[in-house]
Amino acid sequence: MRFARSLALAAAALLAVVPVAAQSNDVTLTVLPTVALPIGPTLPDGLPYFEIGGGGTLRGEFTPQALPWLFGRAFLDYELLPITNSSQSVSFVSGGGALGASFTPTPRLSFRASAGAGVYWAMAEAGTVSNPFFEGGAELLLRLSPTLAASLGARYKYLTVPDDVLYQGVSMQLGLAYDLAGSRKGTAIELKPALEPVYPLFYSYYDANPLGTAVLVNGESLPVDKVRVEFYAKQYMDGPRLCLEASRLASGATLDVPVYALFNDSIFRVTEGTKAAGELTVEYYYLGRRTVKTIPVTLTVQNRNAMTWDDDRKAAAFVTAKDPAVLGFAKNVASMVRADTTSQALSVEFRTALGVFQALKAYGVGYAIDPNTPFKSLSEKNDEVDFLQFPGQTLSYRAGDCDDLSVLYAALLESVGVEAALVTVPGHIFVAFNSGLTPENAARAFSDSSGTIVRDDKVWVPVEVTMVKDGFVRAWSVAATEWRDGLARDQAGFYPIREAWKTYEPVGFSEGGVMVALPSQDVLLNSYRSELDKFSRNQIVARVASLQAQINSGKDADRAANRLGILYAQFGLLDDAMAQFSYAINKTGLREAMVNMGNVEFLQGDMAAARVWYERSLAKAPGDLASLVGLSRSLQALGDLSAFQSALAKLQEASPALVARYFPEGSSTARASEAVERNVELWNE
Repeated sequence: MRFARSLALAAAALLAVVPVAAQSNDVTLTVLPTVALPIGPTLPDGLPYFEIGGGGTLRGEFTPQALPWLFGRAFLDYELLPITNSSQSVSFVSGGGALGASFTPTPRLSFRASAGAGVYWAMAEAGTVSNPFFEGGAELLLRLSPTLAASLGARYKYLTVPDDVLYQGVSMQLGLAYDLAGSRKGTAIELKPALEPVYPLFYSYYDANPLGTAVLVNGESLPVDKVRVEFYAKQYMDGPRLCLEASRLASGATLDVPVYALFNDSIFRVTEGTKAAGELTVEYYYLGRRTVKTIPVTLTVQNRNAMTWDDDRKAAAFVTAKDPAVLGFAKNVASMVRADTTSQALSVEFRTALGVFQALKAYGVGYAIDPNTPFKSLSEKNDEVDFLQFPGQTLSYRAGDCDDLSVLYAALLESVGVEAALVTVPGHIFVAFNSGLTPENAARAFSDSSGTIVRDDKVWVPVEVTMVKDGFVRAWSVAATEWRDGLARDQAGFYPIREAWKTYEPVGFSEGGVMVALPSQDVLLNSYRSELDKFSRNQIVARVASLQAQINSGKDADRAANRLGILYAQFGLLDDAMAQFSYAINKTGLREAMVNMGNVEFLQGDMAAARVWYERSLAKAPGDLASLVGLSRSLQALGDLSAFQSALAKLQEASPALVARYFPEGSSTARASEAVERNVELWNE
């Protein structure tokens, strides 16, 4: 009766681990068939009292989450041992508990050692006895899956009787362990997202730059393998974007996962801030079992005109140089400017930038502060949301803040191949463009090089776009002062658009239905030429005064007048140039002035007059190269093939290099004057 009660209590204690399993991730039940190898006691003749026997073990085991290397167990054993040289056997039933520690070199393999004690009952024909016992053991545990593991081990048992030992031996055990919470194993993986608002303008930016992070936590006692994290917002993405791939995440480890998104252009239709549903998915393997968990997230989407000034380069994404409205405006102006080649000292880039600026003035674009999002205050707050207009919108409204006008001017320049940069000083932004001049050429063309920005042998011209109504010359002067002041305080930022585009790619956006009606060609051309004339006279005023003084002195007045004429001609002041050349010719018949007069007529498109002047020069100096080049070009433009070939033959004899440079097609064709590129590089002093 006593044995039955004790056995029932032991079984109840063992089965009590089952409710505990509901609150723990590591409670297992194990069935272990046993082979018992007796060591003692021995008979007087030295033979073991017991022969090899067998049996089995049922045990429950608990591993605390806080100490995954420690475990406790309760068990019930049954072993049947034959008595040596007898037909009788002894049955041993024992129950008890043990504490142990484990070493886990790999997720699937553990080495374990334990020690414990309990009470046994020995039953034979002579009766039943019950006493304490002690045990110790070691085993190898191989995890087959989250719920099953194979166990191979050995236990040493010492069964006591008063002042002696009833049995001691080693039990070899091979069994199968079942984890009561195995179905929940591998689920303690958390993903905690922290996402920033999304700005549609930068929708391609988020493919390489995270819109936030998610903290991945492995709360399991074992590592997880083949970890993948993806983000997906169905409304704005064509498919999930992979954010992380990791071969393993250790037990208890945390990992910051950057959240990337490959948005499609549908997100760019957001004109008012909104919220959208998204999800983060984590996939991993726990002991070979694949698990996928999905965490819903809410995505805050700003309107498409929104940005923050934490990185000034972001504004480059608004520079939509391929917007049809921008292209139409700029290309019309650029074609007009490039057709006017009278100003030889200035590069086509410079003249184009000046022409575009004057076209904005003629079009009526003006500066207007946005009271809701003034650049001056918002640019100093990295987290404040600003509202920028796209170039097409600014053209449509014909007004904008300093950032809006700067973005528009930069887009117009870039659309016709002129490099632009955004320049920032505290509370303000304006534009600079690459003049296309080397520092040496710029020093000759500009009277004051301190008004330029030299970077990597490129000469940039700053322009204060808010002063569009005051004209290009004034806008350059003010911007140059702003740049110098900002630079002196070490508070000037310089951001080439093409460099910024590598990080903040411009969107393919145009304001549908925007009609840009440019002023008439005459209005644009008059505005351009007037400002170019003003600029040119400002740049050469000191040099003009010096040469004029020499002319007035009477010493070599003809040659001084010729040099002054060249200066005027190179800056496009052709009427002034002709006056000086006429003075030199009339005064002394200066041959060099005749060549240069021919050059001016050539630039103005009067090829017949140019031919006369070149021929007069050659009559005095038959081998003059500038005259031969000019005559050949004017004859080609006039379509006089026979005379052209004759002049070209003389030039070929004198300078094959000049023939190759100016007449790559050779002497077989002559073109109409409209097709001849009217530029002059050879002037005679």
